[in-house]
Amino acid sequence: MGNEMKNQTSREKALAKMLSLIHKNPGVRPRELNSRLNREHSAGLRNALIKRGLIRKEREGAAVRYYPTKKSA
Repeated sequence: MGNEMKNQTSREKALAKMLSLIHKNPGVRPRELNSRLNREHSAGLRNALIKRGLIRKEREGAAVRYYPTKKSA
C-alpha cells in the first residue's frame, strides 16, 4: 500500500471518528472535538464533512457548534 493510499485511509478514519463524535454529542464545539481526537487543529476535517453534507455548522453568538445532518443519519 503506497503512502498516498495510507494517508487517504487514515484521513477517512479520522473523518469517521469525528462524525461519530458529532452524532454522539450534537452541538459540540471545535475545541472539544480537537480534545477528543487528540488533535491541535481539525478545521480541515470539519470542512470536509460540511462539504459532504454530513454535518452543519451553527453560530450562537461567538460560539460555533457542529451538528449532524439528516444525510449522515
